Amino acid sequence: MRIRCVLCVAVASLATVPLSAHDFWLATANWRPAAGVPVTITAGLGERFPTPTGFKPRPDWFDHWQVIGASGAIAVTPAFQLSELVMTTEVVLPSPGAYVGVMRVTPRIEQMQGSEFTEYLKEEGLHRIIAARQAAGVSDQPVKEQYARYAKTAFRNGVGSGAHLTRPVGLKAEFVPTTDPTSLRAGESLTLRLLADGRPVGSQTVAAVSDAMSVTGKTNSDGHVTLKIDREGPWLIRTVHMVPLTGSPEVEWESYWITLSFHTAPR
Repeated sequence: MRIRCVLCVAVASLATVPLSAHDFWLATANWRPAAGVPVTITAGLGERFPTPTGFKPRPDWFDHWQVIGASGAIAVTPAFQLSELVMTTEVVLPSPGAYVGVMRVTPRIEQMQGSEFTEYLKEEGLHRIIAARQAAGVSDQPVKEQYARYAKTAFRNGVGSGAHLTRPVGLKAEFVPTTDPTSLRAGESLTLRLLADGRPVGSQTVAAVSDAMSVTGKTNSDGHVTLKIDREGPWLIRTVHMVPLTGSPEVEWESYWITLSFHTAPR
């Protein structure tokens, strides 16, 4: 089976747009295709999932791309073609079942004024970073941040095990669901674990977004959070995790923009 991956990749220059206004995601246009039917996989950047906004792709816009099935990673081409507002590639799936698409957008460095950075931190609920900058007396000073985007999407093209969707794929930062998200039905809850550098991230605000709907929660000390998925359709789990960047005399902070998308199972 062929999967046509259409990547509306908004790895754009964000100099004039706040980082917090844009999430990067992988998704699909047809979440449950019949065997032999092509499915469109999308990767977009936008303010409201699943609608992407404009982008300006760079030659090296991503440095990791794979698709993983029950038997492990499958062969994919690293070549993407630009077609109007999308990047496209094709992937051949070896058998029916559940799959997860995985991508990392190449890290970038962004410089912001102190007030702009503080507003961005407020929007993302990163109050501990605000407090740390206030304690250091640098709230009004310009700041440089290194950020990378880590996206996963869970989908299936037929009956098959989804157990592999509940295991880490090895990204530097990722959501790991405790159950197969492609089996989740509207009205049920999804529990996920947030990992960064292989360790659980506690006290982190996490949101589940579907168009105008947003449900939020906070991870416990073991990195787990449970969110109620109360409507049918595509959902995006998203968060921004930030830590001091060591070993760099100029860049103060490193952020991880983390997303996982899926579609509720049919009733």
